[in-house]
Amino acid sequence: QIILWGRTEKCLKETTEEIRMMGTECHYFICDVGNREEVYQQAKAVREKPFFLQVGDITILVNNAAVVHGKSLMDSDDDALLKSQHINTLGQFWTTKAFLPRMLELQNGHIVCLNSVLALSAIPGAIDYCTSKASSFAFMESLTLGLLDCPGVNATTVLPFHTSTEMFQGMRIRFPSLFPPLKPETVARRTVEAVQMNQAFLLLPWTMHVLVILKSILPQAALEEIHKFSGSYTCMNTFKGRT
Repeated sequence: QIILWGRTEKCLKETTEEIRMMGTECHYFICDVGNREEVYQQAKAVREKPFFLQVGDITILVNNAAVVHGKSLMDSDDDALLKSQHINTLGQFWTTKAFLPRMLELQNGHIVCLNSVLALSAIPGAIDYCTSKASSFAFMESLTLGLLDCPGVNATTVLPFHTSTEMFQGMRIRFPSLFPPLKPETVARRTVEAVQMNQAFLLLPWTMHVLVILKSILPQAALEEIHKFSGSYTCMNTFKGRT
């Protein structure tokens, strides 16, 4: 049984129907996860309306909501910057606080975060997104360690490379054949597998591990040259994504 939260009812309805056609019970609530009061209110609604939902306790929470402004700091709108932080980072605080206590009581639960490799290696032109994802990664890293003594409750953080959705439409790197964008289906499948194996952190694709190693041993000047050579330094110049 699946509960969907989101800000756009049209998208929620379409996704709910798609899931139901697969034979899985699904319901949706309109909820902006960046709004603390709204999250707590809708979490209460999910818990207190079993007569039509018949869901019971939420045992897997998937934090997937994110937005990107796609501007440099000086070109960014202040409200857009705040929106990125509220949705991408603080939203996880509110959703986790809403559902984790019951998971701990049941000793059965899993917190999942769809993050980004940009949490570990930032790029120009997406300062709002990179900052929020780095904060989100720190949140999940701390949470994961904090759950070590909590039997039955685990956490998984997924850090994928560029995924072929509308979110980062127009972003271009220099060697797309060497670093092709990930398919959403691949990210979804690997996420499910990571949850099933209680894997704490998952980098996609595996070559992103090389990036982490290089960043830990190379001087900043060398990293800057790699960014320029690979095209990540200018990849957001053609950005046409949507928030």
